[in-house]
Amino acid sequence: MSEKPSWLYIPEWLLDDTWHFPYAYKTFCKYIPKESLVLEVGFGSGRILTRIARERNCKCVGVDVADDAFPSLSFFSRRQGVKVEAMKGDGFSLPFKDGSFDVVYSEGVIEHFPIGRSAEMVREHARVCRPGGLVIVSVPNKFAFFHSLTKLLLGPRFLFSPEASLSTFELSRLMARAGLTLVVRDGFAFGCQFYMFQAFFLGQASSPMLKGIGMRALALLKKTNLYHFENPWLNSLIGFQTLVMGRRKY
Repeated sequence: MSEKPSWLYIPEWLLDDTWHFPYAYKTFCKYIPKESLVLEVGFGSGRILTRIARERNCKCVGVDVADDAFPSLSFFSRRQGVKVEAMKGDGFSLPFKDGSFDVVYSEGVIEHFPIGRSAEMVREHARVCRPGGLVIVSVPNKFAFFHSLTKLLLGPRFLFSPEASLSTFELSRLMARAGLTLVVRDGFAFGCQFYMFQAFFLGQASSPMLKGIGMRALALLKKTNLYHFENPWLNSLIGFQTLVMGRRKY
């Protein structure tokens, strides 16, 4: 992104559970073994990483390029009562030796680069993961149709542009090419795509009626079990984000 939205790192805004974060850390936590040494590549606000540190009793490390990410990580570390090591760096050249971590993961990071560069970043995830360890990656799902429609309608005006979307099968191929053995496909927050559509497209519409319809539809959706499925197969196919976990072979 050429201009980073300042609110992306405002903890008070991030506490709103309308966003996908509660479902993201719930899903990641299912697959991260307790007391693991964990690295998040591109930790952003730190909301997911600090929750994993607390709920899974993991030793957690985060890497990010954005200066604004570090105060937010400190906020959530205090809120969760955990200590997380953080350093500045990017996902293409991680400042760690080969095989340093039990688990390496990223959430909503690799899709902001051309596919060849995304593949490089996944290989770097795998490099710093120990043999037999786990690599977990989630990205926007190509078959979250309303999110894909939002990006199509807004084009370069989309807040997180450039952002690609991948199917669970495309993400699986990237993981396999990085030398990882596929273990799990999952996903999360199906309904978040409707929140994004409302906030970034309908919310900018000039018609009060259109805005009102969008808000009412979202309110009804949040009262159902459709915002997040408990079925991994369904989540992987049509969730707002699709997630793939692989095991490093050697």
